[in-house]
Amino acid sequence: MVSRTQPFSKRRQRGWSPLSGIDWSEVRAAYQAFLSNPAAGILHILAAGHRSQWQRWVEQRLERQAAHLVRRTISINLDALVQLPPDTLGGAYARHMLRYGFNPEAFMTDEANREWLRQRTAISHDIYHIYTGFDASPIGEFGVAAYTLVQYRDLLNVFVLSFVPLSLTNPLWTVPLLRAVWRGFWMGVKGRAAIAYPPELNWEKPLAIVRQELGLGDFF
Repeated sequence: MVSRTQPFSKRRQRGWSPLSGIDWSEVRAAYQAFLSNPAAGILHILAAGHRSQWQRWVEQRLERQAAHLVRRTISINLDALVQLPPDTLGGAYARHMLRYGFNPEAFMTDEANREWLRQRTAISHDIYHIYTGFDASPIGEFGVAAYTLVQYRDLLNVFVLSFVPLSLTNPLWTVPLLRAVWRGFWMGVKGRAAIAYPPELNWEKPLAIVRQELGLGDFF
């Protein structure tokens, strides 16, 4: 059963700060790298936050949403999934990955290899492209970031979306970018908790049904 995203709870513990534990040298490295090498920038921002109070709060919240998936990881076999019809979750995902030449484990860190929740969140980014219908263009990436930020409320997607103002200086991007961010935001608000949905059990399911189960059907 898929749970819904929970409202933000106020922190009342004295001395608690979401910024505590952030490695600011990694934040600087992330901003220096992102425009020329987005993948490197993302790895830096993951390193920046992985010991922070913010990340600890995010993971505790996601663990509650995905309690029924504890210690389960997502196994990916693109060669097998691409044999599925293109209108299934697995078939659409495999074609997306192969079209762009993406590696499902591109954002796997040492911690993600050891911890089930971090493995699921690292693998899930490209799966969320399929759930939401955003492509892998820069505008599509901002749309997925908006969706995931509402779902996770994490440092990574705050970082990605911090580049929206700079991107709006491109007049060709202004309207489609704002539409993508707005659409992604509302998908995150209206949709059920994506981390609680096990894609590995639903690869063969029609994508239209998957989106309905995630509360996203009305967007398509």
